[in-house]
Amino acid sequence: MEKLSVIYNPKFQATGFVIDGLTLPEVEKIPLKFQSNKFSYAMYGVMLTLHLFSLAFFFRYTKETKAALKAIKGKILFWDSCYFKEYRMLESVFKKDQLKSVFFWNPLARWSTDIPHIKKMLLYFRVRNFCFYTFDPRDSAFYNIPLVKNVNRMLLQNISDKIKQDFYFVGYSKGRKKVLMDLENRLKKIGFQTRFLMIENPSDQVSQYDNIRYSAESACIVDIVSQNQTGLTLRPFDALFLKKKLITNNVSIKEKDFYDSSNIYIIQDMELKGIEEFMRIPYKNVDPKIVSQYEINQWIRNYFLT
Repeated sequence: MEKLSVIYNPKFQATGFVIDGLTLPEVEKIPLKFQSNKFSYAMYGVMLTLHLFSLAFFFRYTKETKAALKAIKGKILFWDSCYFKEYRMLESVFKKDQLKSVFFWNPLARWSTDIPHIKKMLLYFRVRNFCFYTFDPRDSAFYNIPLVKNVNRMLLQNISDKIKQDFYFVGYSKGRKKVLMDLENRLKKIGFQTRFLMIENPSDQVSQYDNIRYSAESACIVDIVSQNQTGLTLRPFDALFLKKKLITNNVSIKEKDFYDSSNIYIIQDMELKGIEEFMRIPYKNVDPKIVSQYEINQWIRNYFLT
């Protein structure tokens, strides 16, 4: 089987956590490591602006990263790792006939709010043997990008499942702070124990490993999506892998193959009608074949090693 090289930016914590779970022998993991001195960074910017992509590549990455990228022979998967200009630079290193896939693990608005520019870049790369994939239904429909399932890492070893709180949330406020505070207050009034960790600055950051531990110690994981997001966050998959209940405002979750009303409560108002009964109902196990589709190794097999 042809080897697959997964290229990713390790500065994105969630990306690094999930990629670390890749154990397939036919998959090579290549983290993008950048030169840190100011001169190299400035020269990289100049060369990129001038479209001198080979020189930009020279100034951008460490010696180790450049050697690893140049040595790639098989298929390539970029894991939502950079701006479009950087893909133009990276393509200068690879052969034209190499299959180069890009998985957008965030809405495309993360990289640009200029819709005409995004469409232009997608067209540019498509004729250069790039294939694009997204987890976000809105981006899929709007930009004509194939939709794939979202993905997470299953980390179950050495995790205690002793329940310490009923409801758990962690994440940046992203305009959701008032909604989250209101939800937590209502849950407390009903009599539930909560642990809501809202990240306001980098010092508040919770590691992915601690997040899994806190999730395992909770009866139910809270998922409040940002206004413009249509794809699922990682929280439903934390709940799925850990066999925890989920409370979410993402109504599209009803369409997913793992949805079960015994396990997932959809918030349609802040009255939380029936939430106590929902929490009393035992968790209903989901078919392992369904669960495995969202685990990183099986996900890679299904979409990129076929």
